[in-house]
Amino acid sequence: MRSDVAYRIATLGKISPQTIKQIEKVVDEMAGLSMSQSIGKIGGTKALATILNRTSISLSKEILQAMEEKDPDVAFEIKRLMFLFEDIVNIQDRDIQKILREVDRKDLALSLKVSDEKLKNKIFSNMSERAADLLKEELQYMGMVKLKEVEAAQARIVDVVKRLEEDGEISLNLRGSLDEVYV
Repeated sequence: MRSDVAYRIATLGKISPQTIKQIEKVVDEMAGLSMSQSIGKIGGTKALATILNRTSISLSKEILQAMEEKDPDVAFEIKRLMFLFEDIVNIQDRDIQKILREVDRKDLALSLKVSDEKLKNKIFSNMSERAADLLKEELQYMGMVKLKEVEAAQARIVDVVKRLEEDGEISLNLRGSLDEVYV
């Protein structure tokens, strides 16, 4: 049911003002209430991407997988609008170095606990050899941790990435967009 609701949010587009007025009239008649706010765009892929960015990583993945089976184009558009922790592997090295300066070391260690080797190597290669060795050692000796703690650390790092991107300090040109071409 979650994936069905998510799909409906993603494919919901604009609603005409006439439709809103008709709905308002019916609601007025039924409940005696007035809907004074005009509603422009409800839902859509951007709205769903925002919602999924705030849910747990496992839930986001589950919904996106179900959506890929139902409508691959909508799923691709949502993924394009989302930024997941795993997408860090696609960021340019100089931008990763800026991110690493802003990220709490404990969060970094926690977030890498369940990450794949490709992402870990990307992070390690953008650190000094000494810092990378310390982080590897911390990961090696880290005991069992709750998955929700790891996901919370990953979310804090994604927040840092988004903030840096909004401030124009880094570029999340992940999909090779034509807007930002580097030469």
